[in-house]
Amino acid sequence: MTTKSSPLPTQPTGTRSLLPLDQFWPYLVTVLADRIARRTSRIIKEYGLNLSQWRVLAAIAEVPGRTSAEVVTITPMDKGIVSRATKALLELGYIRREASQIDGRLSHLHLTKSGATLYRAIIPLVQEVTQIASESLSKDRQEKLSKELNALIEVLPDLR
Repeated sequence: MTTKSSPLPTQPTGTRSLLPLDQFWPYLVTVLADRIARRTSRIIKEYGLNLSQWRVLAAIAEVPGRTSAEVVTITPMDKGIVSRATKALLELGYIRREASQIDGRLSHLHLTKSGATLYRAIIPLVQEVTQIASESLSKDRQEKLSKELNALIEVLPDLR
């Protein structure tokens, strides 16, 4: 019987280099994103939405007429999650589909009147989620942080 060699180093635990998570920025970004998502989820749950549905609703509110594929591209969700969220929002009457005039295989998503009302009710509450953190950073630091995060997003390809 042959055994496969392990790709992991065989050093004893005590001699391995450690990765201090409190100094590893990808971990810190994940922790921050998780905290924001959990707080946002609590708010939108009161309106009968889950986080995926909120993200789709917000993406459509930002750019009316986006396709599901475009929503997938700009959100951290895969095609199946976006599809289920879109279906739920359609059934709830918060969004509507319009067939593309150019390509019949595509449909564009738009908020309905009730979807727009819901979005307007939720957006200030969601903005409050990050207000406390934002107040601890000067306007200059907020702008620099946004610029740096966008630069990192640009150089790290989306592997979906």
